[in-house]
Amino acid sequence: MNWITRWKKIGIKVKHILKKQPRYEEQSDWKNCPQCKKITYLPDLITNSYICECSFHFDLPPILRLENLFDSTYETIEVPENINPDPLNFEVKDGARQGYKYIEKINKYRKITGQKTALMCATGNISNLRAVVVCFNPKFGAGRFGPAENEHFLKAANFAIQQKVDVWIVIYQSSGIDVHTGVIGLAGMTKSIVAMNEIKKNNIPTFCIAARATAGGTYASSFFMHDFIIVESKCVENLLFSGKRVTSNILKGTDQIPVDFGTASGIMKSGLADIVLESRKELKDTIIKLANIILKKEESEITHADEDQEDFKKTASTAS
Repeated sequence: MNWITRWKKIGIKVKHILKKQPRYEEQSDWKNCPQCKKITYLPDLITNSYICECSFHFDLPPILRLENLFDSTYETIEVPENINPDPLNFEVKDGARQGYKYIEKINKYRKITGQKTALMCATGNISNLRAVVVCFNPKFGAGRFGPAENEHFLKAANFAIQQKVDVWIVIYQSSGIDVHTGVIGLAGMTKSIVAMNEIKKNNIPTFCIAARATAGGTYASSFFMHDFIIVESKCVENLLFSGKRVTSNILKGTDQIPVDFGTASGIMKSGLADIVLESRKELKDTIIKLANIILKKEESEITHADEDQEDFKKTASTAS
């Protein structure tokens, strides 16, 4: 064995060791905007709701989203106990590299985000409205929608129905069903659909907020079941069931795919969204205005029905 062969073997071992190490997100005081390429000081971005001077919207952490929506304090709706996020005990195999258990990756997501699932659910007041807000975290497995997330979604929906809240809000930032959970994850889609049906039966106004990419099973299940579909800004892209690469393979070429495919303007043009906001700063006021219009309308209808019933009783008593 010559020295070149030895060095190659050593290099392979070093790469293998490095790949096994968990890679945590680097913390930096500066953010580089992918749109204008400008580097911005992170505290300035936080003050401006993670919006660059060029209007590009960075991913907003779920905690900040909840703080921006709720008036002051809010209560979190915790994930149900004894939920297995990896029901298949899936083992990931990557070519010649040594495989690993998928639960290890989920535990890494939990350590990075401080969450048990990809959802953060909370309840509190938004102006004069009692609300339940469900927010996907894209840092947790690209906002995976697995069995644990479905149960968490269902628990939040049951809470909203039991407490008779005024509005239900879901902020979508999800790449879809977690493929590592197989048919179990796919079957879990029905739970979010059932949850939405029950909320609608209880006449709770529902708001879907498209923020960042939303695709796959998430896009095809509960996303379109809301009363209002609001796109957070013109910068939002990848709102689609499958990406351009997969779609182009089906259509046998990219020339048939529209330029605005999966963008905010594209889905608005197709009639798949109700509102596209200029900025996420407008989101809270928009929800308050729309919800109050709906609730006042329902209240007036109830009042008119009561008045009609009273008039009928008076007429009946006079006739008798």
